Amino acid sequence: MASFQSTHSGDTQPDVTMAEDMVTRVGAAAGRVARIQQEFAMQAQTEAEPEAREALASQARADAESVISEQGLSIEDYNAVLTAAETDQDLEERLLNAAREVL
Repeated sequence: MASFQSTHSGDTQPDVTMAEDMVTRVGAAAGRVARIQQEFAMQAQTEAEPEAREALASQARADAESVISEQGLSIEDYNAVLTAAETDQDLEERLLNAAREVL
């Protein structure tokens, strides 16, 4: 799954219920974030200048935050669901199925 590291920090863990709606929204966002990460990686390989790569990385982060927000999710909720999926095989499969629908 495509985790997303935000420049925002927070020590609180959100109370995330794994309702199907939440899984669908996180899965859709994860699919789109993965696509953004792939595009960034391809573009970054062609850039020789560190400043240009950093500008691309900043744009990729902003695009990923936008995708997550468009799904009505906070970065914290998004990451919490992906973290939960690391130890819950059923949840991981549900997220992957949702992600595949947007790819």
